[in-house]
Amino acid sequence: MKFVRHVEGKTTLFVPQASVTVDPPPTSPVFFNPAAALNRDITVALAAAGGGRTFCDSMAGVGGRGVRVAKEVEGVSSVTLVDFNEPALRAGERSARLNRVAGRCSFELSETNAFLASRFGRDQRFDYVDVDPFGTPIRHIQAALAATSDGGVLSLTATDTAVLCGVQEGTCRRRYGGSPLNNHFHHETGIRVLLGAVARLGAMLDIGAEPVAAHSTRHYLRVFVRVRAGASRADAALKGVGSVSWCHHCGEASSGVVPSPVCPRCGKKAKVAGPLWVGKVTEEETVRAAARAAQEKGLARAATMLGSLVGVDGFPPWSFSLERVCSALKVASAPEDRVYRALAQSGRRVARTPFEKTGLKTDAGYAEVVEAVRTAARSGI
Repeated sequence: MKFVRHVEGKTTLFVPQASVTVDPPPTSPVFFNPAAALNRDITVALAAAGGGRTFCDSMAGVGGRGVRVAKEVEGVSSVTLVDFNEPALRAGERSARLNRVAGRCSFELSETNAFLASRFGRDQRFDYVDVDPFGTPIRHIQAALAATSDGGVLSLTATDTAVLCGVQEGTCRRRYGGSPLNNHFHHETGIRVLLGAVARLGAMLDIGAEPVAAHSTRHYLRVFVRVRAGASRADAALKGVGSVSWCHHCGEASSGVVPSPVCPRCGKKAKVAGPLWVGKVTEEETVRAAARAAQEKGLARAATMLGSLVGVDGFPPWSFSLERVCSALKVASAPEDRVYRALAQSGRRVARTPFEKTGLKTDAGYAEVVEAVRTAARSGI
């Protein structure tokens, strides 16, 4: 297999030639996805903002994430890269030497769960653990939580978006213990179903999982949680678990600890998602620091993504689709900026949702959004 040099961020990586010439890149015998550069950029920025000194790339592959952290994050003194694919690890070692960070990198030929479980001892945990599998991360979550130090950060990728976003509802209930929604804010709901599962699995170990950041990009969902040791922190985290109800008849949404199967607006049966995370999805100070770090490092897309999360916790755990409202009103379109202005003039807060391709977040109810769209549509004629 031929390896070539590939530059990402400030790091030069040895990657399979086919991974940068074939789309999608082959998964065997060694996998590297250049389209996941933003995923790794955001990790670099958050690792720079988090303050930890030890980092574990538990599904390292050719070391794209781990070697980049060792090269681009000054405060990280030790990076452990784990994978059961020996040729991939050897490529990672070559990259570490090329970037002059071999002294800060160690390479472990091991299965992820076995390695993470072996780090359960208090003095052997990592300040930052990353788990980036094909498909669901669910089977790795408890071992990863146990391998993360008290106050450290665990990051998880889920590529089973069809499951988390409501296309395969039964699989979601079985795999994550929660029901999703297949609607216009399904990515945010999927993120919250995943966070809810992390909180519940952590509580079983007397570990509290507090969200730091989350994003939906391309075909995957990504969450970052702060690990807090102790039964009281686990109990506190569980208070963030609840449900979201959405009425597909009239568009109203609500959330709470107790599911609301009847729409409070029209009285018809509502769809209920959960249990899922209904609390804050960001640690805003860390997100702001990570956005600054991304900007300073020239990671513009990561800076934009992280910046879009600032303030998101000031809104309910759902968004509204202007296209859906326009369709219900039978109007061709309503200028987005005028809808925002109409809501702001009525005293409501409003912003674009960072989790979906389109949509707005607001503290207004559905009826107020409808009225704002009517106003915008009239003024746009």
